[in-house]
Amino acid sequence: MSVMTKRPLAVAGALVAVGIVVVLLQPGPPEAECVPEGTPSSGFVDSDRDCPISQESWAEISEWRSLPKPFRILGALLVLAGVVMAGVAVVVGRRRGDAEASGP
Repeated sequence: MSVMTKRPLAVAGALVAVGIVVVLLQPGPPEAECVPEGTPSSGFVDSDRDCPISQESWAEISEWRSLPKPFRILGALLVLAGVVMAGVAVVVGRRRGDAEASGP
């Protein structure tokens, strides 16, 4: 493998690695706030703590679920760019290798 092929592959690998890290850095949903039994709640239950969730807390969680996740989008784009770059580097490297082998 030539230096002209190794460098783009290294950059492609770095893009994929950074993309994965960016996806993992996406913050999680807001913490559910429980309400005492008998008080008005959202009708949903926090399965971890087995308690009813407040209406305000459920509104925050619902809003978080409906919003786009920019870290995940950016991470997916970086991974895609890395995979495409690796594919192009391999194809170009093979074509250059064929051209050099059949040269004068």
